[in-house]
Amino acid sequence: MLLVGLGILLFVSFLGARLKGISLSMLGGLGVCLLMVVFNATPADPPFQVIFCIAAVLTAIGTVEAAGGLDYLVQFAESLIRKHPRSIIYISPMVTYVITFLAGTNHIAYSILPVIAEVSRDVGIRPERPLSLSVIAALHGALASPISSIMVILGSFLNVAGIEMITIFKILIPSTIGGLCMATFVVSLLSKKMPDGFLATTENKAIVSGLASTSEQFPLPSSSSKVAKLSIVCFLVGSLAVVVLSSFTILRPTWEVSGVKMFLPADLILALVMLSTAGLIMLIFRIPSKSITQGKAFIAGIQGMLSLLGVVWLSSTFVQSNKPVLLRFISDHLSEHWQFSIILLLMSAVMGSSAATIKAIFPLGIALGIAPKILLASVAAVNGVFIIPIYPTMLAAIHLDATGTTRIGKFLFNHSFMLPGLIAVVGAVGIAFLLTYAGI
Repeated sequence: MLLVGLGILLFVSFLGARLKGISLSMLGGLGVCLLMVVFNATPADPPFQVIFCIAAVLTAIGTVEAAGGLDYLVQFAESLIRKHPRSIIYISPMVTYVITFLAGTNHIAYSILPVIAEVSRDVGIRPERPLSLSVIAALHGALASPISSIMVILGSFLNVAGIEMITIFKILIPSTIGGLCMATFVVSLLSKKMPDGFLATTENKAIVSGLASTSEQFPLPSSSSKVAKLSIVCFLVGSLAVVVLSSFTILRPTWEVSGVKMFLPADLILALVMLSTAGLIMLIFRIPSKSITQGKAFIAGIQGMLSLLGVVWLSSTFVQSNKPVLLRFISDHLSEHWQFSIILLLMSAVMGSSAATIKAIFPLGIALGIAPKILLASVAAVNGVFIIPIYPTMLAAIHLDATGTTRIGKFLFNHSFMLPGLIAVVGAVGIAFLLTYAGI
């Protein structure tokens, strides 16, 4: 059952990534049906609580987008990249990390990847270098974001174990940034030379020599509306409120039940604050409710949320049905607790979703008696979704690189994202363990 179930999970992940859209959700449901019919497996609980929180966040993001806030963020990021084109290898991953951290989803990277591809080509830098780093940066930025779907699931496990949100951020933010810096340094040492075939034409030589100088004059955005900027401020205040309320129980709303004082549960804080933030932005800035559901980020987020519903349900059912076998295998071959990060890395590559990996695999770590702080230190390994090159942002980067330098190799795994991805993940996990053992 283990191998066949794993085959179903792999097939659903590959086919869903190929068909795109919400196909992954539908195929995930079909996979759950197959496990039930063929193996009489008991289905896991659908991730309704997670979907509820993600829907609340998407409502807030859609409202900010309707107010022009997301466009302003992307415009500002684009201006920074164009203002310093020769340093694109260093600037683009950091800019991508920041905007995904603020937006809570790596889908926003679609807006900045075309700029990175264009600017690097214009100045004669191999687009593969900044594009691969930026794709990995988007994964790490979303992982550390207080409003991402990954954080919703991670917090639901670790908060119950007594780890507050502030502790999670104290570990994840410096570790993901540190791992990304390591990857950026290594990639910067590699050849930045444009392919000879691209530079051979007179037209492309003119592009490299002519546009390189003019791009440095690209101005910072100055005409963005006041509403767009204030909507971002409101969104950031709401995100900060989520962190504070999740970390300090005494600040949460309370009520009494049969004389017992009850606090607002941690798993409802994110949804309540994000919905309230969206409502305030809509009322204060008079945003038409219809425009909120028409934004690109909102639509992409809804598709991602629905896809997550199917793949999380399937992966959770697969792990739950094979839990004794998986626990025995881990105990026999990966007995050291730090080696749990290896399991997370490999399973994320199979599942193709960082959030789904946490939802399905963290219960195994808890069942093995792994300390919550070790689980937290290992969590950056769930960004191993780049190992099998089917992730949407990876495919987008490959498509956008007109020079052909960003590519999938003949042997599938020797692709452009493997080196920066592995360095960033290993570096982030290593730094997280150092911070954990240092008592931070």
